Amino acid sequence: MKIARALNVAETNRVQNLILIGGAITTLAVWTQLEDPINLPKMFVLVLSGAAVLGLVLPALFTLRKLTIKNQKVSLILIGLLAIGLLISTGATDVRYTAVFGEYHRNNGALSYLAMLVLILGSAIAFNLKSSGKFFISFAATGIFVAVYGTLQAMGLDPVSWVIQYNPIVTTLGNPNFTSGFLGLSGIALLMLILISKNNNLKALYVAGLLLDVFVLFKSGSIQGVMGLAIGASVIVVTKFWITNVRHGKIAAITVILFSAPIFLAVMNIGPLASKIYQGTLKNRFDYWSAALSMFRDHPVFGVGIDRFGEYYREYALQNQVVQGQVTDNAHSIYLQLLATGGLVTFIPYLLLVAFITFIGISALIKATDQEKLLISGVLGIWLATIAINLVTVDSLGVGVWFWITGGVLIAISSPHLNIRNDGKVKSKATTEEFPSGYLAAAIFSILALIILIPQVNKSQTLLGLKKTLPGLSSQEYVAKVIDAFDPAESSTQFLIQLADLAFRQGAIVDGLKMVDRINEVDPRSYYGNYYAAVVYETTEKRSEAIKYRERLKELDPWNNTSLIELIKDYLSVGDKSAAEEIAALIKRNYPGSQSDIDASALLVG
Repeated sequence: MKIARALNVAETNRVQNLILIGGAITTLAVWTQLEDPINLPKMFVLVLSGAAVLGLVLPALFTLRKLTIKNQKVSLILIGLLAIGLLISTGATDVRYTAVFGEYHRNNGALSYLAMLVLILGSAIAFNLKSSGKFFISFAATGIFVAVYGTLQAMGLDPVSWVIQYNPIVTTLGNPNFTSGFLGLSGIALLMLILISKNNNLKALYVAGLLLDVFVLFKSGSIQGVMGLAIGASVIVVTKFWITNVRHGKIAAITVILFSAPIFLAVMNIGPLASKIYQGTLKNRFDYWSAALSMFRDHPVFGVGIDRFGEYYREYALQNQVVQGQVTDNAHSIYLQLLATGGLVTFIPYLLLVAFITFIGISALIKATDQEKLLISGVLGIWLATIAINLVTVDSLGVGVWFWITGGVLIAISSPHLNIRNDGKVKSKATTEEFPSGYLAAAIFSILALIILIPQVNKSQTLLGLKKTLPGLSSQEYVAKVIDAFDPAESSTQFLIQLADLAFRQGAIVDGLKMVDRINEVDPRSYYGNYYAAVVYETTEKRSEAIKYRERLKELDPWNNTSLIELIKDYLSVGDKSAAEEIAALIKRNYPGSQSDIDASALLVG
């Protein structure tokens, strides 16, 4: 048994298939029996797929020091540096549970990112130009499925009873923006297949799929996917013209550049096209980006903590936001999210990796033969479109998984020596399988992944069960169920916040406060941990007990005048008028002449 060896043909094919199937199921995974039916199932599939892929490619990883293919070697080193940076930032995060598993209903923690890094690593090792066809087909097929589901939602025929407050085109991704982004990218894969397919029946299917894709894309009401599709299609079309006639290719490239400038300005609400393209939500993003940059300035090396943007946002939010008091748990820009939460130790390797893959992809396109150029342009088009969309979006697992797979495929096809590798059937003794050490490793890693993931699923099932079983139970019986779900050693503050909320709604003050105490023990800067404690003590006329929590909220949410007014009341209740006057003066400095300023002054007079 050889522990360190290159993958044989059969193993390479299995790794390719596992990566693509894992990517597709991650995008499509929905489990309505969970309190989080969208992102938790996606994390489950993603991490499990990553564990299996890691095991299968492990024998090849032990041979990396012998690699002579420069592009592949440098890329894999950068992937390793990003993984190390991510682990360092995770270790430096104040609440490591959140750093590992991610924010509530986001799950963009280190576990998900490490799984995606395994997928880019596996793709870089296993794919080549010939097998990139599998990549296009898998991406396109997933896109068609999402488009069909989106069409059903647009027609009011959704088989799932989602609670949706805005655009119904959420598909399996949970949000119209994510649906738009994904369909824009999968549309590029469909366009690629239309151009390279030699089977007319398949070509007709791809055309129908692209039309459906574009229909749902526009129905989503989001510009992200439209811009992504335009970028990717431009790369492919210009390359196609260039292959046919260099002069025509140059004209096509100049045309794309000339048309892209006014469109880019319109996105920024500048120029004659702004009324057609600009979306007002960009103003909100400016608020989020400003807060992200402020977090980075105060925490430049390690960031505020992996996926901890939400607990720091109120502190760093602008005093006068577009929507006053609006909060978010994400910077709505993957680059700024990583910069703010992971600091330079994560952001620099990420940026270097993205820049290097982009460079070798463009270089490969320029140097490739005419037969290779079109395939490379398809992968590069998806890559460039994704890195553009990432400027203004949240890292949704269902979309983000394809970013990393695409990056790995682009690394592989940008390494010329890999593109001549035999992809035929196993014929020689050298390519037959020995003892399947990779499969054994895959089984071990998958079991470890399940041990980590199953408790997350159980908690989500518990929450959904509690939210569904209230009807028909007495308050006492229901509270008993809530208490039974509470573990004093629980480290998931997000789970505890949900439990505490359920307990307080049934008047279980003592038990709810025990949960809140645990929340604040794990995360002293938890907004809801401090908020619940303050409100409960104030409601039960124990304002002296509420003071320390309101003081914390003053630091965590400095522009919240409602909370500051309550703090004035708390101070007055214990006879500390000087402290109350300081808070009133703070309100006046922040918002002179406002209703809060008037109310604070009235309390002091009273």
